[in-house]
Amino acid sequence: MQKKDHDFSELRSKKILLAEDVELNQYLAKHFLEARGLKVWIACNGLEAIHLLSKDNFDCILMDIQMPEMDGIQAAKEIRNLQDPCKASIPIIALTANVMSEDIEKYKEAGMNDFLAKPFDESALLLVILRNQKGVNATQQGIICSDNDLQNISEMSKLYDLSIVQSVSGGDKAFIRKMILLFIETVPQNLAELNSALRSQNWEQLGKTAHKLKSTVDSMGIKSIHSDIRAVESNAKQQKNLQEIPAKVDKIVSVIDMCIEQLMQEIA
Repeated sequence: MQKKDHDFSELRSKKILLAEDVELNQYLAKHFLEARGLKVWIACNGLEAIHLLSKDNFDCILMDIQMPEMDGIQAAKEIRNLQDPCKASIPIIALTANVMSEDIEKYKEAGMNDFLAKPFDESALLLVILRNQKGVNATQQGIICSDNDLQNISEMSKLYDLSIVQSVSGGDKAFIRKMILLFIETVPQNLAELNSALRSQNWEQLGKTAHKLKSTVDSMGIKSIHSDIRAVESNAKQQKNLQEIPAKVDKIVSVIDMCIEQLMQEIA
């Protein structure tokens, strides 16, 4: 399976405001963007970002969430309330390691258009900027990435983090590849069992299957469904909040299916 190629040439000379307080992250993102011909201004916190925006126009803001003085969420709220309609409607992309459903909801409520999970690579960074320059997937409120809007997450960044697998591999690449292959080969059956238990309302089996999947999800670093798999396990075992389970199962299945696709690309 081959990765889809994207044309980033239209991003040349775009003006990007990067709000990020960690120098290493500043350097990395600036390097990726300037290598493609984009122009980058750096703010070390939300207050600096608002100050720079008040003095100049930008095409996009990359907004870290956790910053001193003023965090990314508060800065986004302030920007959305600016009197200048052009500045107030600028695309804002959250840069964050927190991509659980409750985190994404906070970004939406603050007026952010999109998010990019850390750590990210050059292609993921450019793609999320390109998508928001085109206005793709924006709703009337300019918000995407709800729990039921998963089809574009796979293009933003890797949905998995192999840090745990790598840490126990001792540098053995064959071991890492074997772990990936085991995930690809065995997890679809777990997902089928999850759906089957849900259809038959076999809550005990659903809880057991979710429990089995939980450790796999954690080992593969699939953070975006960390809380969902636990909620399904707990609610199914206790037979409470049953009306919430189908949507969470759908999300778990969708995210893992996309993980499998990404992992197949990685080992191709």
